[in-house]
Amino acid sequence: MFLRFFLLLALCSAALQARVDKDVIYAMRGGLAMLMDVHYPERSNGFGIVFIPGSGWHAPLTYDATPLKESGFAKLYVPPLTGAGFTVFVINHRAAPRYSYPAPVEDAQRAVRFVRRHAARLGIHADRIGGVGGSSGGHLISMLGVLDGDGDDRNADPVERESAKLQAVFARAAPTDLTRFEGRFSSASVSSLLGMRLGQRDPPSSTAYRIYRDASPAAHVTPDDPPFLLMHGTADDRVPHARSQEFLSRLEGDGIEAALVTIQGGGHGASFPGAKDPPDYLGAIVGFFKEHLSGGAPAEKPPPAESSKAERIERDVTFGMVSGGALLLDVYRPERPNGYGILHITGSGWHSPLAASAPQQKASRQLEVFGLPLVEAGYTVFAVNHRTAPLNKYPAQIEDVERAVRFIRHHASRWGIDPERIGGVGGSSGGHLTLMLGLKPSPGTPHDPDPVNRESAKLQTIVPWAPPTDLILHNGTYGSGTFASLFGMRLMARDPKTSPQYIAYRDASPIHYVSHDDPPTLIIHGDTDAVVPIQHAELLAHRMLETGVAVEVLIIPGGGHGSTFPGKSPDSPDYVKATVEWFDRHLPN
Repeated sequence: MFLRFFLLLALCSAALQARVDKDVIYAMRGGLAMLMDVHYPERSNGFGIVFIPGSGWHAPLTYDATPLKESGFAKLYVPPLTGAGFTVFVINHRAAPRYSYPAPVEDAQRAVRFVRRHAARLGIHADRIGGVGGSSGGHLISMLGVLDGDGDDRNADPVERESAKLQAVFARAAPTDLTRFEGRFSSASVSSLLGMRLGQRDPPSSTAYRIYRDASPAAHVTPDDPPFLLMHGTADDRVPHARSQEFLSRLEGDGIEAALVTIQGGGHGASFPGAKDPPDYLGAIVGFFKEHLSGGAPAEKPPPAESSKAERIERDVTFGMVSGGALLLDVYRPERPNGYGILHITGSGWHSPLAASAPQQKASRQLEVFGLPLVEAGYTVFAVNHRTAPLNKYPAQIEDVERAVRFIRHHASRWGIDPERIGGVGGSSGGHLTLMLGLKPSPGTPHDPDPVNRESAKLQTIVPWAPPTDLILHNGTYGSGTFASLFGMRLMARDPKTSPQYIAYRDASPIHYVSHDDPPTLIIHGDTDAVVPIQHAELLAHRMLETGVAVEVLIIPGGGHGSTFPGKSPDSPDYVKATVEWFDRHLPN
């Protein structure tokens, strides 16, 4: 009876729902985009719900991992909420084992700040935002209820000035005290998330205990916290029902309005598997938010999504998932396509700022200089993001751009390009990665379960500008701070060639991969470049010529380090035109 009722409710809600804005970027973290889906109701009541599915705080390490926001938990719980008029924001967040606590909490807080900052555009009241989470998502959503989450009024990013505190919280089967040992949930998953194990003999004064307690919602309850609705099955074998009972007592002890809905016989899952004749828990959730997010007039219906019709740009295509974060590319379609694709990699020193508002690499000035003229010439240009240091160490950067090439090649028909003729252009660190894609062997894995990984990542024609080609040469006598951050280790001149650091730097140097089957290469370099000396271009070109590879070096007299080669002489060659002509001459062959 209940199942038939839910299916009917879900179908009706789906029919009423106006639209879903997919893959809205609410933060950038080390080159990865944190995404949310915005589920709009047909008739908005003006209230918003931030939704965090459960995942054990973890995500698979493969690029083809399903985004957290597409979980079954969301598919079950979102339709009743949107059907009742709530606008629901289902989020991804960084996940273990790559990213440890407090990364997931930081992302969840950023999502609330983002929603609050853009509340008017999203059609909700900024001071009326609730939260839904289950299991590990219940833990995170509870943290958003009990942490202060104050905004920073002096932050240059206006999103960070907003509060991350929720006004009402629903938490299903939430582990609210991570210092407790009952059940399987509190061992490996929590230890991996927090990066350490808490032993039963560790005293409260120990570092591990303090970290486990700091990550526990129960440790942060104060009298000004919002109302809570807890829900838990009595047969939960992962997070014991007793955790919610204890958390309820903790909330009520501080005068917080709270309730616990107990599902008799229910196990650990969004639908409480094994429950006999469960109550209308979906209706209870809707009723809870209607009661506790009331106040203020309904907001206006949000405007329809705008499209970039004239630009012919397909933005924010996800080409890989990395532990909760998305790798994105933008596709620039030409008016008269010639059937060839070009990968554009922005130079960033392999790094990006740590602020959540960090700009995306794919939207750089370098793309305007080198990429857009290629679009005008008929090439389909793919501008990519990749993971960056200091959060992500090498070889994450090369792994990501290899994934981008494989993805483009696998989906070539989608964009009308020849999968066997893909070129690449990039400058500085982007030039380094472009060279690696041209010179380093990177065949596909024939029987990989992910069909994208079966494709080759080798490019057929490349134009790197100002690329560092020998990282050992570029490192200097006393080591480079950039490289030490990128690799997580420094290399000194006295370190032997057998040392791990020397091998790592060498293996990341394009000059050591030159072979007779490398693609035609045009290297553009300013002769006064003080960041990457022109010697890098000359040494690589000499090695390639010796090997029989088609290579040219276009020298920019007076040119410094940058996409416009600052300081270049007035009679410098037209390097943008030369780039287009190089691809015209070599990519079709």
